[in-house]
Amino acid sequence: MPTRRGRLALVDTGTGEVVEPKPRTPHQFDGQGYTLQSKGDEVPLYSLGLTAAEWAAIDWLREHDAAHAYVKVTPDDLAADILCNPTTARKSLSRLVKLGLVLKPSPRASAYQLTPRRYWEGAGSTQATATKRLDPPRVTPDEKATVRVAEKTAAQRERSADAQPRPPRPRRAAGEVESR
Repeated sequence: MPTRRGRLALVDTGTGEVVEPKPRTPHQFDGQGYTLQSKGDEVPLYSLGLTAAEWAAIDWLREHDAAHAYVKVTPDDLAADILCNPTTARKSLSRLVKLGLVLKPSPRASAYQLTPRRYWEGAGSTQATATKRLDPPRVTPDEKATVRVAEKTAAQRERSADAQPRPPRPRRAAGEVESR
């Protein structure tokens, strides 16, 4: 039976027939894979000065379901997948842990999980529960990130101080051509 709400109905514009609406998509996580990337009082990722290997590690962890559970991975395995050397992979993982973007259950564990404050797969209510349960640290910029931001700010100030102000262009009447 076609859906009618008062005088409104869904109509196929080609045939003029009343059609059934599509079923609504449930809001709870159904296992099809989406990742909530939260915003708020966290530090924006672009201001952390992440390297390509660190971005690749975050993407690798997201693709391997580390947004809602710990995933075991060694730096050698990660390096082979993200096409870098094991030292770079190890440094990337340790910096991500230090920044608070990735969690480790213990210092010696080779398991990692993306912080639920930033990444989560599932309903928002379960994200809030996981955040309370895991109590992850806030994402904080490290020395590398703050130095990089300071250098960028100083370079912008230098450029603006060196720039010569241009004199304003003379106004012309409509149809007037600039004489050279």
